Amino acid sequence: MRPSMHSMEVDMFNKLFGPSLNLLILDMFIENPDEYMNIREIARMVDKNPGSISRTVPQLVEQELLEQVRVGKNIYAYHLNTNSELVKLLMEFQTKLQGLRNER
Repeated sequence: MRPSMHSMEVDMFNKLFGPSLNLLILDMFIENPDEYMNIREIARMVDKNPGSISRTVPQLVEQELLEQVRVGKNIYAYHLNTNSELVKLLMEFQTKLQGLRNER
């Protein structure tokens, strides 16, 4: 049995960005590109456990999709890395998708 087109797309995105939690976080930041958020704020925005977020966000920082900014002695905020070529492509892709949705 051949995999469906949808499952192939999901596999492609999972290989590129990791598990779906990564995609949730990225999507949230792409929708709020000027926001700086700490782990708890990110968790609240995507409705997930802060523990899961604290394990996932460093991976996105390592991939240079998010930037980490120190805002206190041991406190960090995270921000979308709009200098990343991949982030630029994702933002463009989202804009085009929204345009398609609005045409319907």
